[in-house]
Order: sequence, then structure tokens, then C-alpha cells
Amino acid sequence: MKMELLANELLLDLFEYLHPLELLHSFYGLNIRLNNLLFLYLRSHSLDCRWISQRSFTDLCQNILPFITNRLYSIHLSNTDVIPNQINQFFSYGFQLHNIASLSLSHVHSTELLTRILLAYPQLRSLHLRKSFLDDEIEKTTRCLNTIWSLPKLQSCYLDIESKNYFDSSLLIQTSLTLHTVSIENDSVPPAYLIALFNCTPNLRSLSINIQPAKDHDQDFSFTIPALTTLKLKLHTSFRMLSYLLKNLSHLRELSIETDMIWFDGYQWEDVLTNYLKQLKTLHLLMFYRISQEKDIVEEMFYLIESYRTSFSTKERQWFIRCDYRREDGTVYLYTLPYGFPKFSRPSCDMSITTYPTEKMSKAFASVRTLSLDYDLLYLATQTALQFENIQCLELFYPFDDTFWSVITNFHRLKTMEIILSVHSDENYRPIHHVRSLIERSTSLRSLTIDYLILSELSSTPMQNCSLRRLDLMSRDGHFYGIECISLIQAFLGNQCEILLINIENHTIIFDLLEKLSNLRALTFQCQSDSWDDNNESLVIDDELLQDLKQRLGSKYSVMRDEDESSIIHVWIC
Repeated sequence: MKMELLANELLLDLFEYLHPLELLHSFYGLNIRLNNLLFLYLRSHSLDCRWISQRSFTDLCQNILPFITNRLYSIHLSNTDVIPNQINQFFSYGFQLHNIASLSLSHVHSTELLTRILLAYPQLRSLHLRKSFLDDEIEKTTRCLNTIWSLPKLQSCYLDIESKNYFDSSLLIQTSLTLHTVSIENDSVPPAYLIALFNCTPNLRSLSINIQPAKDHDQDFSFTIPALTTLKLKLHTSFRMLSYLLKNLSHLRELSIETDMIWFDGYQWEDVLTNYLKQLKTLHLLMFYRISQEKDIVEEMFYLIESYRTSFSTKERQWFIRCDYRREDGTVYLYTLPYGFPKFSRPSCDMSITTYPTEKMSKAFASVRTLSLDYDLLYLATQTALQFENIQCLELFYPFDDTFWSVITNFHRLKTMEIILSVHSDENYRPIHHVRSLIERSTSLRSLTIDYLILSELSSTPMQNCSLRRLDLMSRDGHFYGIECISLIQAFLGNQCEILLINIENHTIIFDLLEKLSNLRALTFQCQSDSWDDNNESLVIDDELLQDLKQRLGSKYSVMRDEDESSIIHVWIC
């Protein structure tokens, strides 16, 4: 059957199995019907350019986007090792994107560029800034921050930003009446910033934020809180602030809270929920604190568990907890089950007690997407029946034994993985077949960060994984590799490697890498023979390495130093 004979509904269903960029490159311009279906599809799907090749990106910007700018509603751009200068290049085309409602930018390093972009798109309803950096100049930071709050239609804002002055409470002065969802990730903010945020966002309904300890323990926490319905909160040490917040959130329906060094037992939660949070439907807790070594540990643990085993918690609300305890320093991790946070990482423990039904335990961690799994956590998981079936990002310490396969039960969603070589009591114990089996089972794996020693052991036979495209060999210990690295990469991945990060002894190895890894489209490296450093930037000294690379590689390649770490060089294959 010809594809043209399929109904529109079937074609749209088929589109769901392809990336929007693949759809545009494959079907745009073939006929009016397919164009209209593509435009309909783009109304509800973001144009994600993060993994696109330089050639495809240029083709998109020059031959497709000029004709569909009024059909784009959401786009995601990023300055990463895939295309280091993508954001700058995209906006250099001067596209008039009048209908863009959602904009996602990753790794923005220029406050001025970000401010110019925001001023050019006042119609934005959703803004996501991930892993970005603002300049240390207060004037620039103030203008950028208040430009966001002055966008007249902005409703949702996600900020993962680092800056020396970003969390100065005096910087945010612009009031937004449209913003109702704000997430401030990555760093913690002082209580004064939270107050400024509430004052400038009076219609706030959903908030995700990390509050740092107050410097003044006698600080007055009497301030107006918007009618929040959803709150994701990380809070350190301040019991007074936690109590004040909880007692003034009467509209709250969903609460996810992580606390550090705050003792809050089940009886206290019952009091708060009964008297103040009467509309709360969903509660996720993750609480860390220490029990004094002077107290009776068993008695304290028994009291703590019993406070969460009441009829109110287990029957009326059906909220269950698990408590992991480490005797060495009295550390207690207490969290609700099912686990309600995307990341799970725990130190070793001597005791684990739960009120959660045993028969449901296998599904208790289904929400975890990011997992850091070392030997201690692997042992804890096998002893207490922890299972993870939806992991997308895995940090794994090697070596590991056969118990690993009972802890992670599904690898089909795994997209990024870092394998870290750890110290083991038996230096000869390296079951490399475990790593090989893990990679081959991970059918959606795109990015792998791995130790060079593990790679050399894996390269004895070709890897049977068709999805892997990005290989990160940048050594944490500063080791630099010679020409033999090329044969190891080829033996491991064949021609699959498209994005490579590596430390090399001499820059001449670059030319061999580009020649022999035929599908390579982005290369990031540090070179042992590179004499350039940050101090050279203020001096009149030629960057000999960069000049030599540009001259020998020619116009087919774009070469630049990293904006944050000048010893890192990006080669972008045009």
C-alpha cells in the first residue's frame, strides 16, 4: 500500500514514531497534504535541535525554516559539544518567529544574548533555561531577570542558571501577573529571595525551589504567600520556616519536599495535614537528619517508624514511608513510598524499615529516572528488594556483580550512562562481560561516558548496540591518550561514533580521528601539548594551536575554544 492512501489520522500516528526534524527533512515540500499534516503535528511538538548534525542544522535554517517560521510554536536549542554555537547561529539568521510560544535554551553563556532573545519574543508563554550562566555584572543580571518577568504573556518559567548575583533578592523588582508556574533549579536561594519572588509573582500557583539556611536564625518569616496549589521544596535546617510555610499553604494540593537536618515526625505531619493542609492530595517526602549518638538508637528509630504507622497515615491517607539508617554516624533517610522523586542516590545503611506493603515493593520506585548506583547501594537494593524499571540516566560504579540484574529490570529507556571505575578489594575482579551485556541490552542508549581502561577491555570484540552515538573519554585523572585510541574506538563502536570527547597527547591525532572515524560530526578534546590558558586571553599572544587547526582543516570544519574552559577545544564538522 502506498503511504498517500493512508488516512490523515494514521499518518499522524506514524509521525509519533519519528523525530520532528526527521519528518521535516523527509516529507516537507513533497505535497500540500503532507505539508499541512506536518504543520498540524508541529502545533503540539517541539522542534528539538539538540542532537542535530551541523549539516542538517544548516539545511534546516537555510532551506526549510524560512518557509515555515509562522508554523513553529515550540523550539529547543542548545550550545553543547554536539553544536557548540547553535543558539548564536540560529538567531543570526534573523527569523521572525511570531507564533513561538515555547522556547527552550540550554547552555547559554551570554547574558546580553539571552536578553536580546527575550526582548525579540514578547509573545512567549513558556521559557526553559537549562544549564546556563549569567554574567557577574549586577546591571546585566538585573536587566535579564526582570526582562523575563516583564514578558506580557509568560505563564511558565524554568530557570536552571548559575550566577554570582542571580539570587540577590534586590534584583527582582518587576511584577508579573501572568506567571503561574516557576521552577528555580540547580542552586539554593536565600529566604529573602523567596519573599521577593512571592511579591513579584502574586498569581503563582506552582513553584519548585531550593531554599538555603537563613543566616539570621531570628529572621521574621511573616510574609504573604500566593495561593499555591503545587510546591516542590528543598529546605535546609530551618524548622521555623518549614512550619511557617506549611501553615500558610491552605490551597496546596500537591507537595514534594526534601529537607536536610530537620526533624519532622509522623505525628507532626498528621497535625499539619489535619489542621492546615486540608486540600492536600499528594505528598512526597525525602527527609535527611542525624540521630544523636547519645540517644538510644533503637528507641528513637522505633518511635520514628511508629509515628508514621498510624491509622491516619496508612489507612485514611494511605501514605507509607521507608527509613534507612546508618549506625556509624546516626544518619537517617526517611522517604514516602511510592518514591516520588526523579533521582535516587543513597549511602550505605545498617537498617531499613518500611510501612509499605511488601507485595507492592517492586513498583515503589517506578518514578525514578536518574540513578547513581555504587556497591553500597547495590547491596542495599538487593537486601531490601529495591527495583528500578524506568531508568533513563545511570551512573554506575564498576565492577558490579550478578545482583545488578535484579535491581535494574528494564534497560530499554536508558539514554545516557556513565561507568566509573572504582577501587575493589580484588584488583583482578573485572567481569567485563557485565558491562558488555549492559550496553547491548540498552537499546535506546545514545551517550556513554566510560573510563579508558574499561574501553580497552571492551574493544576486544565489536559492540552490538545500534543506538550509541556519543562517547565521552575525557579522563577525570588528567590522563592523555596517544594514537592507539583510534583503533580502540573503532573496535568498540565501528563507524557509529558521531560525537567524541577525549584527552589526547598531541593535536596531530585530531587529523587521524577525523579521517578514520568517518561518521564523526562533533569532536571535543583537551591536548597535552596545548600551551594556551586563560591568562593568554588578556595578552597579545597568538593562539597557535587554534590557528594551525583552522588552517589545516579548512572551511569544512568550525573550530573554537570552550567559553568556560579554554583548554577545551570543539571541532564542529560542517
